[in-house]
Amino acid sequence: MLCLSTSILTSFSSPLAQRPATYYYANAKLTAYGPYRPQIGRIFNNRSPILASHPLLAPNAQVWPTPAPLAPMVPGSPSYQGEWAPTGQRGYGGAVVFYTTVTPYPGAPSVDVAWIDQSETSLAIYAGTTQPNGTFPNQGYVPPALQSRLVAAFEGGFQFQVAGGGFYQNGITAIALKTGAASLVQYQNGTMNVGSWGTEVTMTPQVYSVRQNLTLLVDNGQITSQTNVNPLVTWGYSLGNLVSTWRSGVGVTASGNLVWVGGPGLSPYMLAKVLVWAGALRAMQLDINPDWVNFASYSYQPGVGAVGQNLSPAMYFPASHYLTPFWRDFVAVFLQ
Repeated sequence: MLCLSTSILTSFSSPLAQRPATYYYANAKLTAYGPYRPQIGRIFNNRSPILASHPLLAPNAQVWPTPAPLAPMVPGSPSYQGEWAPTGQRGYGGAVVFYTTVTPYPGAPSVDVAWIDQSETSLAIYAGTTQPNGTFPNQGYVPPALQSRLVAAFEGGFQFQVAGGGFYQNGITAIALKTGAASLVQYQNGTMNVGSWGTEVTMTPQVYSVRQNLTLLVDNGQITSQTNVNPLVTWGYSLGNLVSTWRSGVGVTASGNLVWVGGPGLSPYMLAKVLVWAGALRAMQLDINPDWVNFASYSYQPGVGAVGQNLSPAMYFPASHYLTPFWRDFVAVFLQ
């Protein structure tokens, strides 16, 4: 039985985007980065009538941090661009994945942006059934046993014969890792990082998976010079040889969270520009062309399993394709 008092929350800062957020429960300090999770969140799901009227402890309260609102990239764009909305199932302290849209340059179609709170999620790289070759602990699809915690999933990078990098998981090197390659690194604790292999990220006992693809789009918060160098060769040939096409990328913020960007009409430079706008300190391209850019979020229905929807209805593969065997790699986001 929870012992309630006026000291349940004695410190709370607004907006929630400020980090690290600090909470007090039963006089014990809890932070977004600390070893303790804010267990007061459990009463959100229990919907305790005693606390239902409390503005912070109500069933749908957002106690966990949220991304800060952003100004639209193009003046005169709709005001909702840069305003974040939650997507995917919620945890004890609220939502962990948020999304928005943005027009990256005048006349461009809008693209989707997602923000993932790494302090309250666990992320995993999944090998495809055939890309890369081999047998891995996480492979093919998110199994039913894990779907009750599944919040979101997004596509991996290029096919490995043109990715310019390797793949590693739990002691298995399917393709040798390349020094200098842009790398998405999963650690044993379920967090991820993005960096150049051999300098910003390296092999340690804490590394569980590595997925490499091309070179960095963004480094030290700056767009790299390579984004404008022979883009159809450096960043992949597109359908119709279009420099501005469907592209996606993922980056890590200064606070250690992840941002994903994907949509039509993006050159490598503009993809990098949107990633920087979303807060990326370092970022890499994932995939290109209409078939392959995908980000899906999920709710869970007992007896049914995970039920997903794509951020954009224009995305080619349905959200369900991460739940059945698929030949290409991807990343899954789970509640802890």
